[in-house]
Amino acid sequence: MTVPTDAWAIGAYLSLLVPGIVFIAVRARLRGFVKVDTQVGSRVLLAFVVSAIFAAVYAAIYGPYVLVRTSMAGTPTPVEVLGWSFAYLGLAIAVPALTAWLIYRSDGTAERVWNWLKDRNGGARFESIPTAWDLGATRTTAGWVRVRLAPGDWIGGRFEDQSYFSTYPEPRDLFIQEQWKLTDDGAFDEPVEGAAGMWVSIRDDYIVEWVHSQPTEEEE
Repeated sequence: MTVPTDAWAIGAYLSLLVPGIVFIAVRARLRGFVKVDTQVGSRVLLAFVVSAIFAAVYAAIYGPYVLVRTSMAGTPTPVEVLGWSFAYLGLAIAVPALTAWLIYRSDGTAERVWNWLKDRNGGARFESIPTAWDLGATRTTAGWVRVRLAPGDWIGGRFEDQSYFSTYPEPRDLFIQEQWKLTDDGAFDEPVEGAAGMWVSIRDDYIVEWVHSQPTEEEE
């Protein structure tokens, strides 16, 4: 691949890459990783496509000014260079980042479109979340979690804002912020004295259960 050397070639190269990279980075941060985000070739191709879309919009808006300025002789003034720098920061970084945020935030355009498609298709739709683990872990509102280990033993505890779970493409694991003792049938008994949290690596033969609330003695 030929590396650009003059200023116009470098600017054109960056304009076809940076907006797409910024857009994809913000999208992955808001939506989480999917399989395409783990493949470098797919990410670069998507970055070029997204950048080309932004570049086409910018060309339609600012194209006449650019043509007039390039046809003029003379070295750019410091004020022009400063203005171009701020324009690049805004058009190549701020606008793509804001666009991705508006589309992929939890109540953004993408979420509204998916919900509309779901209603139109009677509840059946493609889900971009890569695994059932990611879907359950990211959308649960439960305050407790328990894990049945392969031999039949139970471990678990309080699952709130200081807890953590891995998402795709990392291996499944949990950090439970408050460890509890569990009975043989999986009921929460009492907190473990002095415990400051518990990390669990989730194997294929484990069963993870999220529980909304701890049963009281009367309910038991």
